[in-house]
Amino acid sequence: MTLQKNLIENENETPAIPEKFLDKDGNLNINDLAKSYVALEKKLGAPKEGIPADAKGYKINLKNPLLVVDDKINERLFALGLTNEQVQGVYDIAADTLIPQIQAMTEQLAADKELQELEKEFGGAERFNEIARQLSAWGEKNLDSNTFNTLATSKDGIMTLYRMMQEKQEAPMIEGKSALNTKDDEITLRRLMQDPKYWKQQDPELVQRVERGFRRLYG
Repeated sequence: MTLQKNLIENENETPAIPEKFLDKDGNLNINDLAKSYVALEKKLGAPKEGIPADAKGYKINLKNPLLVVDDKINERLFALGLTNEQVQGVYDIAADTLIPQIQAMTEQLAADKELQELEKEFGGAERFNEIARQLSAWGEKNLDSNTFNTLATSKDGIMTLYRMMQEKQEAPMIEGKSALNTKDDEITLRRLMQDPKYWKQQDPELVQRVERGFRRLYG
């Protein structure tokens, strides 16, 4: 076999055939070579450990309730040959970085919208800026910093401050009311302001309750 002879003799030009593929007479053993090739092909074609049979086989543990498992994204990750652990890492990165960024953007948009609504409420940006300066001075004089900061972070809270400042009424002192009770009242009012019924649905009864509470304490 001329080809076989050339492969064996011309070692400088072509790698020599391993001895395991040669018979005792030095001839090429086609059967052993074919078996080895088939085994190598199976090994190279076998899926890596951790890769499911298809994209739907990924088992993802979502770290943030705002995230959802996206089938189309999983298909793209599967096409890249990613293991379940690697895909889990992709979702973890999204939870740690993308979600906070999206939340911050959403909060900023909400704040911008509320600012526009306040400016409209008070007849323009210039008028509102003047009111804001008045509220800041009044709040610094009449409220503790925590209460003022809590109210000043939302449109409803700012409107509460504005009405409190306008009324300027003295809340009647309650005999026997201790500093502890006053603090408890503040905590309760702040907790009520975190209720979606207050800041989102603007429940009239709840809004009035918060306003009356702050007026009683600081009016």
